[in-house]
Amino acid sequence: MKRKRKLLGVILIISALLVMQLPPSGVDAASIPEFSVSGSGTLLSYNGNKTDVVIPSTVIEIATDAFRDNDHIRSVTIPNSVKKINEYAFWDCDNLQSVSIGTGLNKIDDFVFANCMGLVSVSLPSNITSIGIYAFEDDVNLEAVNITQYCHDIHPSSFDGCYKLVIFAPEGSYAWEYAQGFYVRQAQFPVYEDIGFIDVPDVPDRDDDPSGDTENSGDTEVIDETDGYGEPGAYTTEYEVTQRPDGTYTAVAVGQNPYIYGESHVVGNSAVVFMDNSAFHVIDGNDTVSDEAEDITGQIPASTIVYSSSIPKYTIVDDSIVADKAYYLSSDLENMSLPSGVTEVGQFAFSRTEVVSVTLPEGVERIDYGAFYHCDKLREVDLPTTIMKIEPYAFTETAWVDDFLASQGGINNNLDDELNASDGDFLVRGGALIAYRGSGANVTIPSGVRIIAACCFKDNQNIRTLALPDSLISIGEEAFSGCSNLTEVSFGGREKEILDRAFAGTQISVKDKPDRIFNVGIGAFDDLDKASGLNITYEETSQRLSNASMRGSAEDKTNAGVSVTGLEGASAYLDGADRPYTLSITAVAGSDVLNRALQRAAGFLVDRQFGEPICYDLVLTDSSGIPISKLGYQGLEVAIPLPEQLKGQSIVILTCDRNGQLEDIPAEIVDSPSGQFVRFVTYHLSPFAICGTGEASDDQIISSDVVLRAASGGPGAGAYAESSIKTWFVSRGIIRIVISVLLIITGIFIIAIKKKKV
Repeated sequence: MKRKRKLLGVILIISALLVMQLPPSGVDAASIPEFSVSGSGTLLSYNGNKTDVVIPSTVIEIATDAFRDNDHIRSVTIPNSVKKINEYAFWDCDNLQSVSIGTGLNKIDDFVFANCMGLVSVSLPSNITSIGIYAFEDDVNLEAVNITQYCHDIHPSSFDGCYKLVIFAPEGSYAWEYAQGFYVRQAQFPVYEDIGFIDVPDVPDRDDDPSGDTENSGDTEVIDETDGYGEPGAYTTEYEVTQRPDGTYTAVAVGQNPYIYGESHVVGNSAVVFMDNSAFHVIDGNDTVSDEAEDITGQIPASTIVYSSSIPKYTIVDDSIVADKAYYLSSDLENMSLPSGVTEVGQFAFSRTEVVSVTLPEGVERIDYGAFYHCDKLREVDLPTTIMKIEPYAFTETAWVDDFLASQGGINNNLDDELNASDGDFLVRGGALIAYRGSGANVTIPSGVRIIAACCFKDNQNIRTLALPDSLISIGEEAFSGCSNLTEVSFGGREKEILDRAFAGTQISVKDKPDRIFNVGIGAFDDLDKASGLNITYEETSQRLSNASMRGSAEDKTNAGVSVTGLEGASAYLDGADRPYTLSITAVAGSDVLNRALQRAAGFLVDRQFGEPICYDLVLTDSSGIPISKLGYQGLEVAIPLPEQLKGQSIVILTCDRNGQLEDIPAEIVDSPSGQFVRFVTYHLSPFAICGTGEASDDQIISSDVVLRAASGGPGAGAYAESSIKTWFVSRGIIRIVISVLLIITGIFIIAIKKKKV
């Protein structure tokens, strides 16, 4: 009898533990107020904070935006009862990692899981027959998806930006055929999401968004705008300013074409001259929005405004730099000519636009990463003789390059001077070699070529010998990378630079380099570590977090994480850290970069007051020692002790983008047992400043139960563990916890009770 009592007690305790581990059932979930379900069975919204969500079995349809921008959920189970999921239902759920879809669904609608950057796996039922427009767009971590033979309609854009994706499908099926084309497109992804990998392109919300303001939406702004023919004040446009989860903002014209990514771009403080003046504004301006910053009609076109933070930016910075992503996805461009004074075209500045021809003025020295990537209609480019650098993917997926590569040699487009040749196997403009279409073993670069664009000959297995002209001064990144049969190079007599990985994967040794060389990029030769006395340089591509192999960073998973040096009490956490990183935080007296940015943005800050900035330099490195400037989708969470003089005030973090333009980053004041800390998340590294706003900080202070995911021993580490325990208890459900506790007490009592002797 005693043995049976003990066995029963053990069974009760085990049952209690099992009950506590069970996720909420559909019935339980339906009874929890976080699910808002209409009488017809439509899940209108989810207002909870669980990480693992099981949708109630009473739900038949999931409404548009039901889970939009939800940063809590990690997994979602969709029951068989769900027959339809509407557009944008899970848009921008950055931390959603896995999705299980029931058999009731037969179509994945447009944009349903777009911008779910954490999504790794999705289980599609066999009865899925259609996958819509941008259904999984920019799900940059999506690794695999199974699609059955019953699926016969997949939009070409369904998996755009899914650079890791492998599609499994029955051979010969529609999905299998789709996969073959997808892999071709995938191979051409510039992995722009980082932008080496993911700096997920900032695109405004699409206008067919029926949800209106989200919980992070700001106020609307009404901005005077001229019409397309230059009549001042012809109408005004209302822009909805919306904050994204990462703290950046977009401004979208209310009522614009739903499938245009926005007429709103970065404010132009300098002339952005479009040669087709019947269609485009001619803007002439200086550093601020003032009387001098008007277009020829006397109005500042609102169609040039976008917010990458709450502070507007300029399309052309200081009359010289076309800003990164300035016109990304614009549908308005056709024949374009940039004004004199421009020296640099920024990263993805014109990517995915409909521009047909481009004229760059003399003085332009560099075209940055992906500047004209996927400009499918771009057929003619006029480059100046001042070009010194063309970075990777600058002209990839343009008709200009693709048509050249697809055509036969011997074509002459009346460009017979040595600086502008398109006959034979070389596409040359302004002395820059853009593309090569030959198949010969012995290659001689034409005289007059000054620079070779990045990746120009990459992976060409035919080349065995190479002769470079005396006119050549620069060999771009990965220009001959992967040319495994290349054994001999005649470098010519002129002094030159050889950029990162230029001859990686070839048989060319560093000992074969020319004597007259002023820069050698990291990894330019496979045996570069054997050389001495060279000026070793590195390009921005190597400074992207995801490109650890390009930096030569040693992988050490056992010590993965971030250690902080410099500022006492500070700590940091890096999403997905796969090796040791060091973040150096140094308090500095001031920052010239930030001061210039503040001056440049002064016209936008007339209604905002910032106190004296307290400046810091943040430098993130790994074992390579190369500073990492771009983090992509892996946010770096930083906690800095709140300066004494700012206590009691609301604060804002100011920083600069790659072009030196001012940004503000959302920040929180964390009240923890170790003191008060300023916590913020950044996706790039540059000078930072903490500023007081003069307002009370009451609404900005959060308690330590939601504190920083700090490194072990850092501020808030214990509180984070406490928060995790609290979240676990909440996620299990109070009723199940009570039942489990009662079962455990009963089990212990049964085991411990002793039968009285008669």
